[in-house]
Amino acid sequence: MSRHPAYRAGLGFAAAAYLSWGLMSLYFHATAFMSPPEVLDHRIIWSLVLTAFGTAFLVRRSEISLLFRNRRKLAGLFISSLFLAANWLIFIWAVASGQALEAGLGYFICPLLSVTLGVLVFKERMTRIQFGGLIIVAIGVAMTTFAFGRLPWIALSLAGTFAIYGLCRKMLRLPAMLALFTETALLVPFALAHALWLEKTGQGHFLMGSRHDQSLIIGLGVITTIPLLFFAGAANRLDLTSLGLMQYLNPTVQVSLAVLAYGEPFTLIHGLTFAAIWVGLAVFSLAPWLRRRQNAHRTAEPVLGLDN
Repeated sequence: MSRHPAYRAGLGFAAAAYLSWGLMSLYFHATAFMSPPEVLDHRIIWSLVLTAFGTAFLVRRSEISLLFRNRRKLAGLFISSLFLAANWLIFIWAVASGQALEAGLGYFICPLLSVTLGVLVFKERMTRIQFGGLIIVAIGVAMTTFAFGRLPWIALSLAGTFAIYGLCRKMLRLPAMLALFTETALLVPFALAHALWLEKTGQGHFLMGSRHDQSLIIGLGVITTIPLLFFAGAANRLDLTSLGLMQYLNPTVQVSLAVLAYGEPFTLIHGLTFAAIWVGLAVFSLAPWLRRRQNAHRTAEPVLGLDN
């Protein structure tokens, strides 16, 4: 399966998406002159603008018409858009308030939830070694209460909202551009109303902002749309287990930035917590490789017997 072109393409899309998300906190530091809700507003608004152009050129009108007549899929996209918006807002606030390290932890936890959903919803198989790896990850997650001195609600909220978003998108199985356009279209009335209210009350930063600030605000659509398109391409090609595994690229970059670039404290208990999670990831990752080696050995045994 790993040699299948669609699978390889899915891995490439997933790597591009998660690396982009890992670096995204750098952009939110640059837009820290706005409140998190205003940043969310403009992420939605400018993402709609970009995906509208993409949909017009890349998606057939018959597909658009068919989707907008399908109430079940529209309801599913509305639900997924709510989880996506919640995830965006929590992450923006976490970065702005100096909680990037805990936000990174949330995306370490997310693969655990994605794999669990894959087993429960899609009946995906999990080996004993993989299960053992997930147990180690769960122990690391449990240690976070001691690392942060409280229940890590930011991490748990980010993990839960994004895992459910990934599940919704996989169940809907829609073209990436069309799905993202529809999600932002469903959210934009709320975002636009709030953004206009901020401008009217003098709290907005777009209409009266400098060209530099306006460019950064419009750029929110770019840095939002492109990774999501990569993610949608990956979700349509990979099983949830593989998709969940690739998610570790994102938090690894996030945690590195939080400690090295933003100067957030990283204590011994933090180190033990993340070490347990990384060990669990290593065990989980080795499981498919060990299974392939066992299968190759079993296949080779009759050949060796004939040579004797």
